[in-house]
Amino acid sequence: MMQSPKILAALMLVSLVTGAVGEETPRTATETASAYLSAMEASDLDGAEALFAADSLIFETGGVEGSWSNYREHHIGPELDAIQSFEMKRGQPVEQSSDDGSMALVAWPIEYTIELVDGRVIESRGTVTFVLESQDHDFMIRHLHWSSRRNPSRPSD
Repeated sequence: MMQSPKILAALMLVSLVTGAVGEETPRTATETASAYLSAMEASDLDGAEALFAADSLIFETGGVEGSWSNYREHHIGPELDAIQSFEMKRGQPVEQSSDDGSMALVAWPIEYTIELVDGRVIESRGTVTFVLESQDHDFMIRHLHWSSRRNPSRPSD
């Protein structure tokens, strides 16, 4: 069965338009950093992993954690397994970019409350610093440093 040239042209046009509409907008550095913080709150390790460059390096509170896969397997994965709930309050992020736009730094002040499965509650504050690189129009995390300290104890009432 042969289709008319007008029908083929119309189908091609619809295909082009729907493809353009369905394409994702490139992620900015701050959007990538925000997606990582959201993934941590949701204990979504796969979602977080998708945000990291293959050659990433992670530090936490001054210690070297290594690559994402090492951090996931030996630190953050087991840690998230012990968390019942994780609520984060985000401050205003500060973003700086290289002159050519290929690299960016995002520093994000946070406060968070973690309830562990054993019932203990941890309240902390700190800053998460991201170094991101533009790869295929999205910013990917090359380096992450999560630095925090527990909030001072409140006197009992």
